Amino acid sequence: MKHRRVTAKDVAERAGVSAATVSLILSGKGNNKFPEKTCRRVIDACSELGYVRNSAARTPIGGKLLLAVTPSYSNLYYVHMVEAMQTRAKELGYSLVAFDTFREIQQETRIMQLCSQFPFAGVLLLYPTENQLMKQQTEWNKPVIHIYDKSLYDDTDILEFDGFRVGVITGEYLLGLGHTKVAFVSSTFDTRQATRIRRLEGLRSVYREAGMNPEKCVRAFTPDNVLQDVKNIPEDYDLGYQIAQRLLENREDVTAFVTVNDMMAIGVLDAVREAGKRVPEDYSVCGCDNTTASRYSGISLTTVESYARQTGVEAVDLLVRKIEGSGSAAEEDSPSGITRIEYFPRLIVRKSTGPRRSEKEN
Repeated sequence: MKHRRVTAKDVAERAGVSAATVSLILSGKGNNKFPEKTCRRVIDACSELGYVRNSAARTPIGGKLLLAVTPSYSNLYYVHMVEAMQTRAKELGYSLVAFDTFREIQQETRIMQLCSQFPFAGVLLLYPTENQLMKQQTEWNKPVIHIYDKSLYDDTDILEFDGFRVGVITGEYLLGLGHTKVAFVSSTFDTRQATRIRRLEGLRSVYREAGMNPEKCVRAFTPDNVLQDVKNIPEDYDLGYQIAQRLLENREDVTAFVTVNDMMAIGVLDAVREAGKRVPEDYSVCGCDNTTASRYSGISLTTVESYARQTGVEAVDLLVRKIEGSGSAAEEDSPSGITRIEYFPRLIVRKSTGPRRSEKEN
C-alpha cells in the first residue's frame, strides 16, 4: 500500500499552527516573528512526521554526495580545508560540493534548505551557523560534522580548535618581546563566531596574569569602532588593510598587530609598509592559520598553525564512518555517543615579529 506524502499541512496540524507559520519558520524568515517554543513545536513535528520540504530529496543519486558549508572563500583557511575535504572524499568514493554563505544569514538559510531538499549523505559545517533552527533540522535528518571553536557546543560531533589558547600563546610570545601595546584586529563581535572573542580573552589573560591592565595592553579594533563611516564592510585582507590604515593615520599608540586570520594580517602588513613603516622594526604583525600565503618569502608571517588540511581530512573520515555505520546490521549493539577531536595550536615564528621598538624610536 502506497503511503501518503507528508505535507506542510500535516506538520501544521501536529504543531498546532497554520501552514503559513510552518513555511515561514522552515524558511528561516520567521525566526524573529515567532516565540522559540512555537519554532520548536514546528521543528519537532517535522522530525516526528519525517517531513521533507521538497520531493527532490527523494531522488536517488547513489548516496555518495557530501555537502560542506563555509562562511567565506576570501580566507585561505577555508579554501585549504575544502580542498583537503574534496580530495579525501574522492579517495573514499564520494563527491563533495561546497557552498559559501558570504556570512549572510539569508544565504545560509537557503543553503541549509538544500541540506533537507536534496539527497546529501552527510553535511560538514565549517563554522557555527546563525540559523540554529535550520541546523537542528539538518542534524535530525542526516549525519552532520561540526568544525569550530572549542566549548561552543557540547552535544555534537565536532572537530574543535581552542581560540582561547591561540590568544594565550600569541600573547605570551609578544609579551616576551616586550610588546605591551597590542592592537587586536577583527571583524565584528556581533555574531555567533565566538572564536574572535575567545582569542581576545586569551590575549588579555596573559597581560592580566603579568599584573598589567589587560584592556589597556590589548585593545580591540573592529569595523564597529574604526570603520563606522564605511557602508560596505570588507572582509579579511581588505578589512585588515583598512583598519590598520586608519590606526596608522590616527597614530594609535601600538607596537604590535594581532589578527584573527592570515589574510587579515597580510592586509595589515601592506598598510604598514605603504605608510613607510618597517616590519618588524616599527610594528610586529601576527596572524593565525599558517596558510600557504603566510610562508611566502616576501610575507614571512608569524602565525599559529590551525591544521586546516588535517582537519578537513579527519572531518570527512568521521562523516563517512557515521554515514556507512548508520545502516550497519550491528547498529543495535553499537555504543551511542558523540566524537570530539581537538587540535592543539602551535606558534610558527617568522620575520614579521621582533622586539618592541624603543621609546627613542617612537
